[in-house]
Amino acid sequence: MTHIKSPLALEFAGFWRRFGAFIIDDIIISIISSAFVPVHWFEIPVFWNIDSLSGIWWLAAPVIAFTNVLSLSVLVAYFVFFWYWRGQTPGMMVAQIKVIQTDGSGVSLGISFIRFLGLILASLPLGLGLFWIVCDRRKQGWHDKMANTVVVKLPKPPEITAPQAT
Repeated sequence: MTHIKSPLALEFAGFWRRFGAFIIDDIIISIISSAFVPVHWFEIPVFWNIDSLSGIWWLAAPVIAFTNVLSLSVLVAYFVFFWYWRGQTPGMMVAQIKVIQTDGSGVSLGISFIRFLGLILASLPLGLGLFWIVCDRRKQGWHDKMANTVVVKLPKPPEITAPQAT
């Protein structure tokens, strides 16, 4: 007898679950970025206090630009790598959600990069592209629409009970 597997009906992940996952990812990224680029390594005084720099504030500009580029590189690598590798960032793993393409397949490297660029664009108009998740039928933000992806809740694994001894 042949058993036909029925497709799983996946539920789209909502705004708050996705936001919680992002907060976890943001904490991890902050730790990684600060480990690679601690400003005190360069012995730069607080750069927004111009008086403390005694007129040489422009000397800090290349270091600040370098640290910003390095931090952005960490951010891009983190999201693109995890979306491509597992369809989940560590925050998404905790929240039990996953990024997939709308046809149910995994996310390619190119799609991951497009999704990241879309995430930046969705954030620009006061986060409107991210809040779009709340009102969208498939809970897609603008970045999901650009990359043709959805974020779904992972089904809970079935409970396995030990056989009862008689």
